[in-house]
Amino acid sequence: MLDEWAGLDGKVAVITGGAGGLGRAVTVDLVRAGVAVAVCDRDQASLDVLGGLLSDLGAPDPLLVCFDVRETEALAAFFDQVDERFGRVDILVNIPGGGYRAKVLDMSPKGTMAVIRQNFLYVLEACQHAARRMQAQGGGGSIVNMSTIEAHRAMPDMGVYGAMKAAVEHLTKTLAVELGPSRIRVNTVAPDLFPNASTAAAGFSDVDQTGPLAELEDRIAVPLQRKGVDADVSGPVLFLASNLSAYVTGTTIHIDGGTLANGGWMAWPDGYHNTVPRSVLALLRGADDA
Repeated sequence: MLDEWAGLDGKVAVITGGAGGLGRAVTVDLVRAGVAVAVCDRDQASLDVLGGLLSDLGAPDPLLVCFDVRETEALAAFFDQVDERFGRVDILVNIPGGGYRAKVLDMSPKGTMAVIRQNFLYVLEACQHAARRMQAQGGGGSIVNMSTIEAHRAMPDMGVYGAMKAAVEHLTKTLAVELGPSRIRVNTVAPDLFPNASTAAAGFSDVDQTGPLAELEDRIAVPLQRKGVDADVSGPVLFLASNLSAYVTGTTIHIDGGTLANGGWMAWPDGYHNTVPRSVLALLRGADDA
């Protein structure tokens, strides 16, 4: 019944950044749902691993291409390859993003433009390529953009990154309105705590991911008391890509374990506080004095 309602079997999906991490999970689950996939990624090794996984799943002739989505001409050529291989695009999922830690006033023009291109401009271009094809072929379609809960709150030391994710969400809403008459739905998913190589490189992942400190951190900071795993993202993406969400457009699904709902409140051992408890501050001051 769910397969029939979802209506994914036989569809064609383009997944940018779909070979590693969260992108790989999304790609694999789309294939399991009967979707033919075209994947681009800048990491050839990850594409090779993905190719093996898709072969084991019996994926029907996937298109796997290595290039950087920030390259405008390469992105356009990729969609031309999708045309040649599949002749249509029903689903687009935009995964890549990222940046580096620096205060806004310390960022160079070159660094700023690199973050803008990596998190916003390629999303705009990919949406344009996919939506034009969806309109030409008729029948509607679904576009899912990856955002972050940092689009909904300040992000010190990564302000341009956060601003571009907010821009993606605004673009998503506008596209949902403009493309609604063509029955093309556009939505975002916004994860929070998903430790991976990218977050570690940006300095946001502690080395103690499974020990007692990580467990305590999760209990304090996340209402569901754990960090996210790949399947937590791929499930909502499949929902938004499928007919199960046929009347959902212009919205964001927050995949954050409840951290945005926290609004700054955390479950410290002695109760909820929206500041660091004085008992903890005393311990920290004692450590500094020592």
